[in-house]
Amino acid sequence: MKRIIYLITALLATTNMASTQVTANSRWYNSDEMLTCESESNKGYMFNWDWWGEEDSQCFLTKTSENHFSVDGYNDDFNNYIKAIKDVEYKVVEGHKLLLFKDAKGNILKCFEQSNSKWEKEAIKGYHYVLDGTYVDETGVQYAFNGEYLTMGGNKYKFSIDLEMYFIIQINDAKYWWKVSTTGINLYNVIQGEYGPEQGEVWHKLREISPNGRWTFLSNAIVPSTFMWRYPSGMVRIIRNEIYARHGYVFNSADLKNYFSKQPWYKPQNNNAAVKLNDIEALNAEILKANETVVREGSDDEEIEEGL
Repeated sequence: MKRIIYLITALLATTNMASTQVTANSRWYNSDEMLTCESESNKGYMFNWDWWGEEDSQCFLTKTSENHFSVDGYNDDFNNYIKAIKDVEYKVVEGHKLLLFKDAKGNILKCFEQSNSKWEKEAIKGYHYVLDGTYVDETGVQYAFNGEYLTMGGNKYKFSIDLEMYFIIQINDAKYWWKVSTTGINLYNVIQGEYGPEQGEVWHKLREISPNGRWTFLSNAIVPSTFMWRYPSGMVRIIRNEIYARHGYVFNSADLKNYFSKQPWYKPQNNNAAVKLNDIEALNAEILKANETVVREGSDDEEIEEGL
């Protein structure tokens, strides 16, 4: 009898551990937006929903079933912003605690990850993911971006990205304008214009030569929105399919076949049924796919540059 009671108690404990772990004062990021849980009740949770670190609105997640919620705002403008969201799911993927905001078809519109990091670190994470990698310039000099460090021609420097002027990096006292290109990133000199810093002449075009692909972080980290918005929609499709390409997936689409056949690391396996993504890769593929059709505002789609 004691053994049965023990087993039931253990089962209940396990069930409780698997239930929603949203708590008051927890913070959730998708890099350019932040949710802060202000309070919790039997019905759900109240959040402050902020953009770029400035408090903007409030929303309430009402529990509809285990780990699922509906979302409502506290004013009409905010409700119009979130009207496409029909379900919010709490999910743990390989240790990452997530809130997945989905439309009526189950497509992921937004993904927030719980983190105790400072706002600035989370907001700038996506830009580092864009830059991270090994490159070579027109003269054969190698560059390696790794987090806050740049190794250039054998010398290591700490560089910084201004959160408000994220298209500028500063290495020591020098500033450079950066843009993604078809083959890597391009760096430009910064000139002082009438209204502030402007893009000058090209300094170096860097072609990525990372040994395992251009966006390897997608195998172990959740893709932030500040990463996706640095690329036009056409390249988001390439990024998503690199996840499959690293597993040797054989593509039928001519553009994908042409792109990946030129990558020295790509080894087609001729057995697509054997291609298995890990849980983070599968989630990132889903998030990226939803963003392939998102209309980019302003000139984002014009910011892709020609590479080497």
